Amino acid sequence: MMRYAAGMSSLTLHVLDARGTLADIRAWLCDALTATHEKAAALMPLRPLDVVVQSGTWVIPEKGHVGRSPKPGVIFVTVDPGNPALLPNADMSLERMFAHELHHAARWDGPGYGSSLGEALVSEGLAGHFVQELFGGPPEPWERLPDDDIRPHSARVADEWDRTDYNHEAWFYGRGDLPRWLGYSLGFRLIENYLQNHPSSCAATLAETSAQEFRPTLELL
Repeated sequence: MMRYAAGMSSLTLHVLDARGTLADIRAWLCDALTATHEKAAALMPLRPLDVVVQSGTWVIPEKGHVGRSPKPGVIFVTVDPGNPALLPNADMSLERMFAHELHHAARWDGPGYGSSLGEALVSEGLAGHFVQELFGGPPEPWERLPDDDIRPHSARVADEWDRTDYNHEAWFYGRGDLPRWLGYSLGFRLIENYLQNHPSSCAATLAETSAQEFRPTLELL
């Protein structure tokens, strides 16, 4: 267990590695995560966090890692040392993923991630744009589906915005009749349109803003 502080925020890393599968990359992982936390905390208030780092194969195949922030104060980071995409870390992929989860963590301490489709779209879209604020570069692959894949579903978003029984795996992972990553691209586009109409705002300052604030932006999709 390692503790780090960035301003008023603290980060405690718990590296689960009793069998040594992360021994060769442990220093890199810790350096990347702590540097990203410090950078994020300079832009956005972050309360103390426990970050659990573990090895596993349930990751984004194109990246070799995945992050999850399931509740306030906790982030899980899973990396697959055997995935060929992990160590090249193209475009600071690991840092970008962790920045995304840090925004989720900040939002958990405000309105929460949310239980409705609209709240999930806003949380994911804001996290995606926070990554842009920290690192720039092109959006992630899951945030840039073509308009032809997005437009046919915009009316359905409006109909299901408040539904808490929406199918998260279908909207975000394509496990159903919807394109893979549709929810991420919809959320990213939703926040992009909002920011274009509110140029003094940014994802960092919007971390605690209710999802309902963004609903009128649906008309621009």
